[in-house]
Amino acid sequence: QTPSSTMSAAAARRRKQLLQKQKQQQEQSTNGTDAVATRLKQLLSEELSETTAYEALQLAQSLLRKAVQTDHKDAVLEVTHNLCSKLLTGEKSDNNVYFIGMASQILVEAAAAMLEVRVPANFENIQKFVELDAFFTTALGKLNERDAIQEKQRVKYLQKALKWSDLMGSVRYGDLKMNSLLADALWVVGGEFRGDSVNHAALAEEPSAIVQRLMACGDDEKEEVKQSERDVLLTRAVLVFCAVENLRDANAVLKAYMEADPSRDFDKLATDFLSKEVKVKSHVIFCTSVVGILECEQKAGALYTWLLGKFQGYLQRNPELLPYTTKIGKIYFNIQPPPSMLSQMENMMAMMGGMGAAGMGAM
Repeated sequence: QTPSSTMSAAAARRRKQLLQKQKQQQEQSTNGTDAVATRLKQLLSEELSETTAYEALQLAQSLLRKAVQTDHKDAVLEVTHNLCSKLLTGEKSDNNVYFIGMASQILVEAAAAMLEVRVPANFENIQKFVELDAFFTTALGKLNERDAIQEKQRVKYLQKALKWSDLMGSVRYGDLKMNSLLADALWVVGGEFRGDSVNHAALAEEPSAIVQRLMACGDDEKEEVKQSERDVLLTRAVLVFCAVENLRDANAVLKAYMEADPSRDFDKLATDFLSKEVKVKSHVIFCTSVVGILECEQKAGALYTWLLGKFQGYLQRNPELLPYTTKIGKIYFNIQPPPSMLSQMENMMAMMGGMGAAGMGAM
């Protein structure tokens, strides 16, 4: 027997041993997963206490991790749905902050896992996640008091889900329904996140919802404060619609907003906008002018630049609007932005696909 044949036999034995070891590991892993799944199924078939609910959460988290490791796409939504439906619609779900907190935790992890294992963002899977959010919002609405922490957790898991629908789906900037849910969640949180809410409502193509929210904006504030905030948010909505080339809804939101606010003389505001003597310029007239110019031929670029100059003071006081006006100029009139604005514009457009209000995770 030659040395080479001896080495070949040894290598063959070694390969056989490795294959047997891999098979044993797979069987152990499968048996372990089956045991975890069986225990979780048993827990969910019974009435949950705080102790058993926490055990169920840990088991579900373990199954999610295993689904990611084994690229088991179907398991992600299945495990999440089974646990959340029990926590949020079960016997002890009413006014149960503890259960809601566990549900939001698994929803955040599931939304991240959907992207990690590349779960298809098709209609069926999006509807499953929409149903999970409905479970969550219904349970949240039954609490005796508002839970700001869980309201922000809802934003967090919807941001991740929107990013998933953007990257794994067929709709630019993410699924319309996902944008709609995130817009609602951000508006509920309120404050500085209302601007991001308007962004996502525009991406959801919901001009009526935007106007309804704006007209209820600041009910507990002075009228002039309320009107000022509404106008800035309206401008943001119109500019987002225009930036994504949706002039239909840009017109719709303006028309609905003007009809909902009969107290102002818009003809006079239009005259004042052109006057050198009148320093206060109307956001509504600026928006109607932008849309009107964009509906003209491409040669209207000079007129668009002139309009931005007339409204420059307001844009500088609200710098979050500048990337949108820059994007509009580039899309419609090929006006090249300065280098300092280019990266800001690109970041703004990237954020539309689920990364808006990115600071929520740190709250």
